[in-house]
Amino acid sequence: MRLQIVLLAGALAFASTAAMADDPMMNTYDNTVTTKNVATGEAGSLLFDKDMTYTAKGMGKDGKPVSYKGTWAIKDDGKTICLTPTLPPEVKDGPKPACSPFEAHKVGDNWKVTNDQNETFEVSITAGR
Repeated sequence: MRLQIVLLAGALAFASTAAMADDPMMNTYDNTVTTKNVATGEAGSLLFDKDMTYTAKGMGKDGKPVSYKGTWAIKDDGKTICLTPTLPPEVKDGPKPACSPFEAHKVGDNWKVTNDQNETFEVSITAGR
């Protein structure tokens, strides 16, 4: 019985490693990606879903909460992530579609990234939504 448990645990560890290799976004789906624009200090959160959509939340320039959806795609053989926001009509000066260098990260990681709009962000992944 003990051997079966060890083998099952080993199989699950392999399956999760294989799933991560197949889907580099796996660690984001049940967690929150937080971003802060280094230049402006504007902060927001991104909730990524397996269906290649995301929900973003932050503050608008008027200080009111803003939420919008968008789509994401991994490109260039996994080296780039592109976000395409679908902004509500009331958001006049929202984020534009942008691509950034991509590396898979785990919960607790913090890093900086500069997108193709020359905006640098501090990014982190925290557990839960």
